Amino acid sequence: MKTERPSLPQGLSVDNLTPAAVINRNGIIEWSNSSVDVPCLPVGRNISDVVPDLPTDDILGANAQVKVHIDGVEYLLTSYPDIDQQTTVVLLENIDVLKARLSFYIDHYEILQGLLDSPYEGYAYVDEHGVIRYVNNTLAKYFNLSVDQIVGLNHKDFPLDENLDQVLKTREIKPLGVVTGVGNKRAIGSIRPVYRNGKFAGALGRYFSIDIKDITKFGGEYLNLVASMELREIIADIDAIMIQLHSYREEFQRRHAARFSVDNIVGKSFMMQDLKRKVLKISKSPSSVLITGESGTGKELFAQAIHFHSDRSSHPLVMVNCAAIPESLLESELFGYVEGAFTGARKGGKLGKFELANQGTIFLDEIGDMPLSMQAKLLRVLQDRQIERVGGERPVPVDVRVISATNKDLATLVKEGSFRADLYYRLNVVTLHIPPLRERKEDLPDLVDYIISVMNTKLRRNVIGITEEAMDLLMRHNWPGNVRELINVLEAAMNFCGGALIDVKDLPSFLQSYKDEPADIDKDATYLQARIDNAEKKELVAVLEQCHGNRKAAAEVLGVSKATLWRLMKKHGLL
Repeated sequence: MKTERPSLPQGLSVDNLTPAAVINRNGIIEWSNSSVDVPCLPVGRNISDVVPDLPTDDILGANAQVKVHIDGVEYLLTSYPDIDQQTTVVLLENIDVLKARLSFYIDHYEILQGLLDSPYEGYAYVDEHGVIRYVNNTLAKYFNLSVDQIVGLNHKDFPLDENLDQVLKTREIKPLGVVTGVGNKRAIGSIRPVYRNGKFAGALGRYFSIDIKDITKFGGEYLNLVASMELREIIADIDAIMIQLHSYREEFQRRHAARFSVDNIVGKSFMMQDLKRKVLKISKSPSSVLITGESGTGKELFAQAIHFHSDRSSHPLVMVNCAAIPESLLESELFGYVEGAFTGARKGGKLGKFELANQGTIFLDEIGDMPLSMQAKLLRVLQDRQIERVGGERPVPVDVRVISATNKDLATLVKEGSFRADLYYRLNVVTLHIPPLRERKEDLPDLVDYIISVMNTKLRRNVIGITEEAMDLLMRHNWPGNVRELINVLEAAMNFCGGALIDVKDLPSFLQSYKDEPADIDKDATYLQARIDNAEKKELVAVLEQCHGNRKAAAEVLGVSKATLWRLMKKHGLL
């Protein structure tokens, strides 16, 4: 089973195409990117068992590269030590693939070299430290020198281009203009900053000599090339903008990715296990999902898990709190607007949440608070799968899965006329009801342990648990604020905790007051009944699955009549 991805040594990144693993000092695999099928690096196995001919002592805690064989395939294994974690990161690269990739790069380098060796245009690359790392033959001829005589010099010590220093400092484009000093020639030139893996890596200069000798030498073809430079600069500017937009898109997707899977949903009660199974079943479907439950039960967590396990997980998950956006702004937030749509509209317009979520998922939280006027427009979007920006005249198609959530009874709101029935049926295709914490108190110990571990990181504490007496008081409380209230209570307690365990004295006063009260029989009875109902439902589900849904056979196994079985199934929502 794949564990949580660990932090990697500084400067090292791992993609999903290269088999990778983290091994401890005993050679045991603690993590691997299990989405890579070949070769398999299973967590819990010893690396020497998976890679039989591996010199384990040479790679543990060391930077090393060795050839290894797995299932008859030759790989290059590279190891990177992480001293802080006392682990070693290993990467496996198929040697045949590496050879093909190297051949590809050589071919493309030769093509690029041919383009840069234009007989008319001079190129020079200066790194971020001002050292000249590349010039082509044309530029070297401007100076009546060889390429080798120029490469390696600092641009400040060589009369290349006085504008280079400015570009290296400001990292801004120097547009096309007349340049003096290029080999004592007058030239047309421009300079652009260069980036490698998002980091500034220097500047690239391009130059055309407009010296009368060169114009005479090359004739009309050369003149046409110089005249076309301005158009080429414009095209290059567009390319730069597209690269920048692509980087913004990647950043947006990173910020709007689902962070939680079903493994992050804490709870072993039958109700929570059943919900997790349902999440995995519906995640691949495009159907709309309505998540209901009281405030603080974790509805957003379930929305994230659905998106995480879906086929749309590589696209954005966009969150919208319908209750937090003023009614006057909700339409423009959801559907965007065009330039000039209203006073104060941004120049160029703005994309709405639905367009931002295109091919992904939109989560409409607090959908029960959406004004009726907006409900009609949302219904149209769900029906037509297209939006129209405020002030716009052209419909924009969108491919979005809708997950909505509410702590209100939408069926009652429909009867009262404050929520549209047609929208309710559109949203309520699949329903997940998240139970309140008071109905699943058997999950409290696991929740407490998980929250303490999270808070230890946040508060820089080292609390390891909670005393039985303190846990007893937590079990007595009814938790009207659900998991959110539990988080606040434990965070407050950890701030006052002076030892390794949270004690009664660390809890808020309203919880401490329970210790002076006799046990509430009604509360205990309610809790006991909830446990009995859970066990009853679990047994019902197991027998029905055993009998493949045959009610007559299930009734015989349970020793009840078919009518009694029907009533039990209705009671537990199994019909």
